[in-house]
Amino acid sequence: MESPQASTQLKVGIFLTVGIVTILLSIFFLGADKALFTKYTRLHAHFDQVQGLASGSVVSLSGVVAGNVEEIKFIEEKNALDVVMRIDSKFLPRIREGSQVEIRTQGALGDKFVFIIPGNPMSNPVREGSILEVAPATDIFGVLSERGSETSKIFDIIDELHKMVKTINSGNRMQHMFENLDSASQKLSQASLNADKFLTSMNGKDGGEKMRQSIERLNSILTKIDRGDGTLGALINDPSLHNQLKGLMGGGSKRDSHIKSLMRTSIEKADN
Repeated sequence: MESPQASTQLKVGIFLTVGIVTILLSIFFLGADKALFTKYTRLHAHFDQVQGLASGSVVSLSGVVAGNVEEIKFIEEKNALDVVMRIDSKFLPRIREGSQVEIRTQGALGDKFVFIIPGNPMSNPVREGSILEVAPATDIFGVLSERGSETSKIFDIIDELHKMVKTINSGNRMQHMFENLDSASQKLSQASLNADKFLTSMNGKDGGEKMRQSIERLNSILTKIDRGDGTLGALINDPSLHNQLKGLMGGGSKRDSHIKSLMRTSIEKADN
């Protein structure tokens, strides 16, 4: 017959065993992402390169975590990688035919994740094993990776700019350029100030009156010339005087006749 002490120890042992098993099961169910109670669907995407994506990386549907990357494997028929994504089936109705995927960078550490862009909600839902189309890269690292041959041109341009700046800075040229610009700016400012002073003086009481008088005099002179008054007006308005001057300055018999006429007139005045 068992002693009361042994019976108590047995009960305590059973109680501890049940408690430990309960705690372990709780930890298992809570820490396993409820895997035993969640139904998953596997979708595929074929990438030329995965930019550091790894198994276990997050799969996001419009910014909501919908699953994880289960496996990344090479495709023997072509130079591509098959990214197998394990998606929670409750998100499957939101992933329609025409949905696209892309690899993006998350956070300051640059963790890679798969981003699913939902397709037309009127299209048919995808099924187990469906291959999603890869969207054109929008992530900066993805763009640089896809267009590697063209990216080198950017660094060539940067190198040329560095050489140009270095050449300009050699021999203290940059300082001379800025000094010349400063000097030209000061001269332009002084010229503008002088012009402003001149306009101010002209717009003043005395200056404005003098300007008005000068314009009136000039207008009076031009009016007289236009009417034919004075020598200059006669020369401009009388074509005969123009023809005589032209003949006098030119060659031939006309010039000789004009000279003879002037000489005859001078002799006659001298005789009188």
